[in-house]
Parts: sequence; C-alpha cells; structure tokens
Amino acid sequence: MRRWQPHGTLSLIMAQEGTQRPTSTEGPPPAPRIRITKGKPWRIDAARRERWSAEDFVREHALEIRQVGDPVLHRPANRPKMAKADLEALIARMFASMVQANGIGIAAPQIGVPLKIAIIDVDEAGIVAIEPTIDEISEEVEETSEGCLSVRGFYGMLERPLGARLSATDVNGKRFVIEGDELGAQCMIHETDHLGGTLYIDHLRSREDLHPVHPDETEEVGA
Repeated sequence: MRRWQPHGTLSLIMAQEGTQRPTSTEGPPPAPRIRITKGKPWRIDAARRERWSAEDFVREHALEIRQVGDPVLHRPANRPKMAKADLEALIARMFASMVQANGIGIAAPQIGVPLKIAIIDVDEAGIVAIEPTIDEISEEVEETSEGCLSVRGFYGMLERPLGARLSATDVNGKRFVIEGDELGAQCMIHETDHLGGTLYIDHLRSREDLHPVHPDETEEVGA
C-alpha cells in the first residue's frame, strides 16, 4: 500500500450520522469529498435515489442492520457472483436499509449478506463499490470520531488518514478509481474494512476510546 498526499487543504470535520455537507448560496461550492478519478462507474443517480428513498420503498425493502457480535460482521465477505438484475436488487435493499438507519454508507454484511459490496454515499456520491481495495492513504492522519450502524449507541475516537484512494468494480464489471478527503476517505476505509470482517472498534487503542451516545446527540459517521 502506497501513501499519498490528499487533494487540497484538509481539516477533518466531525460529521453527524447521516449528515451531509450543508449547501451555501454564498461563494463557490465546496470541493467534493469523493471524486471519481478513473472510469465512469454505474452509480446511484438522482432517479434511483428518489425511488429507493421513497417511504413506501424503504418500508418494503429495508432490512434490519446486523449488530456487533453477529458472525457475518466478523469474517471476510465473498466475491459476488450474481446476475446484474439480482445485484441491482441487492443494492436497492442496501440503500433502503441505509436510508432507514440514517447512514452515509453501508456494506452488504451489515444486512446479513456476506458479499464484497459497499455503498459510499458521503455528499450523496452514490458510489457502489464491488470488491473494493484501498490502494493509497495519506501520511497525514487525524484523530476523529467515528460511529457505525452496526455498533448502535456508541462512537469511538481513532486516527484515520485524511486522504485515500480506492479501486473497485461497478455493477457492469467495469473498473474505476475514486479518491476521498476527510469524511470521504474515512467512509471509504470504514466500508472496505467491513468487507474484510473488521469494524472500527477493532482499531481502537482501548475500550476507553469508545463512548456512549447521549440522548441529545447523534452517532458520528454512521456507515
């Protein structure tokens, strides 16, 4: 794994669970925290997002998020071998489950499916990564808060690289590369870890770095 210099000036933000970057009517728009740098991957576009986020669709298709201790979360996932239609149906269920849980990313094992498929949705990027690998990370790291839909009610403090590069295959079997900064990189690494059977709590220096979420707070980086 090579280390690389992330894009632009980085100052890691503490994003609340499911919270995307606010829009502003003043000044230029903020730089995207997820960027496609190679290929034109199949994505969860605006039409799919609207359909799969609809209340009736979510009610019908969302599944319960598996919680820490469930064996499917603690072993490596398998290579998907599915027809495209079946793959899209699974991705739709994953997305609906993520929406119901107010997440910004989800991995197939989190809904009980042991396959190497992840959705990375920071800033509504709509990236679907099949068999993703983290190819490069930044040398610069920062301690930040992180939560997980599969570790409900807690968040942890850990160091994460401020930049990362990921390569994967899309639904059509085409290779692509994305780069992420700040929360984007954090989500890319978090979801790829899930597919190897690793949760963010496995990276904590001690259980003292794991904290309960208080009733008036939301979990950090829900993915």
